[in-house]
Amino acid sequence: MTVEELLERYAIGERNFQGVNLANASLPKVELIGINLSQANLAQANLSYANLSGANLREANLARVNLTGANLSHAMLLKANLTEAQLSAANLCHAVLVEANASNIFLFEANLTDTNLTDAFLKGAVMPDGSDYKSDYRSI
Repeated sequence: MTVEELLERYAIGERNFQGVNLANASLPKVELIGINLSQANLAQANLSYANLSGANLREANLARVNLTGANLSHAMLLKANLTEAQLSAANLCHAVLVEANASNIFLFEANLTDTNLTDAFLKGAVMPDGSDYKSDYRSI
């Protein structure tokens, strides 16, 4: 599926894009509120400043994705692969990252208010205060 096709289908009301392959896609500042991208491949995509509030990103491949300034409030990222993702200044308020692989992610200035990081793999993550997260797991 192309970016253009996804945006056209979303614009007419479709929300289920489970398993879609959008690796390396460029979608900065896109509005995809409530979209289902579960099990999608978004590796190395540019989603900077995108509005993905309420999105279902369960088991999605978000490795090395650029989510700088993105709105991921109330997003479901259960078991998502966020390895080396850039989440600087992202809004993760009320997001669910249970069992997500978030190793070596960058969360500097991210909003983690009420974010569920239970059993998320955070080794090497740069946290909102700029510190490195040293242990293998964080349980809240």
